[in-house]
Amino acid sequence: MLKLYGSPNTRTIRALWTLEETGLSYDYVRLDFEGGEQQRPQYLKINPNAKVPSLEVDGQVLLETNAICRYIAEQAPDAGLIPDSALERAQMNQWCDFQLSELEPPPWMIIKNLRVYPDAVKLDNQALQAAMNYEADRAMGILAKGIKASGYVLESGFSLADIQLAVTLMTYLKAKMSIKEPKVLDYLKRCCDRPAIAKLQAMGDLSRFNL
Repeated sequence: MLKLYGSPNTRTIRALWTLEETGLSYDYVRLDFEGGEQQRPQYLKINPNAKVPSLEVDGQVLLETNAICRYIAEQAPDAGLIPDSALERAQMNQWCDFQLSELEPPPWMIIKNLRVYPDAVKLDNQALQAAMNYEADRAMGILAKGIKASGYVLESGFSLADIQLAVTLMTYLKAKMSIKEPKVLDYLKRCCDRPAIAKLQAMGDLSRFNL
């Protein structure tokens, strides 16, 4: 049995979405971040980073969201989240890497500067916003060019890469950053029309938002 530790409206959404797409059975332990539950000794034994998600598998623990999601997807090959073609698997990994290195940093830098960094190390918000908007526009342009005729980033259709990319695009909304590329906004809407998203919203783990 898979046991996922997480918290609403965090990177946990990627793992929950992947689990719902696969149909695998899992236990979900929801942590109270506002109450500091992630800092308690019993959770620090699971994840010393005090972050979510964490996945427990037969007494072993997996950390880092992309690794967790890839493991989950590999346990349910019939779900089609990982393509059969070696080339398309490489392309899927390419977009997962792009999500981490290019698409995600702008909104997370803004969020961390506002909510996480202590005052002594906070950056000038106006200057940071300008720099991150520049990086975001560049990344969005690349993503727009990568969306295939299928409506997703792989010719074969929806994959694990789309889960990673779509949740990161949701983070832009959380950071109050515009998604200026119409093709990218349409792509996000398409991803969010999947039944798994409605399930996560009904669970209370993903806030409803307007696109």
